[in-house]
Amino acid sequence: MNKTENSKQRPNKIVFFIDAEKFETEQKELSVRTLLVEYAKEDPTKTTLALKDGRELIKFTDLAQLIKMKDGMKFIVLHNDPTPVS
Repeated sequence: MNKTENSKQRPNKIVFFIDAEKFETEQKELSVRTLLVEYAKEDPTKTTLALKDGRELIKFTDLAQLIKMKDGMKFIVLHNDPTPVS
């Protein structure tokens, strides 16, 4: 192996979860809209993204907000529709 091969940077993959489903990205920041639409496949007009941080739940209501991605982040999708009562 020569020096140029050793110096090539491997992209750092960040692993995160949305509703217990595992995803990977190389992006350091992702928007709330991107996480909902491209990863969770959810309608952002009917859902809210939230981050589980210990016992705390942090809701992201601004779809344009950028989230600094860290390995192991756990998101959940909250549905804004009223829950039907049977």
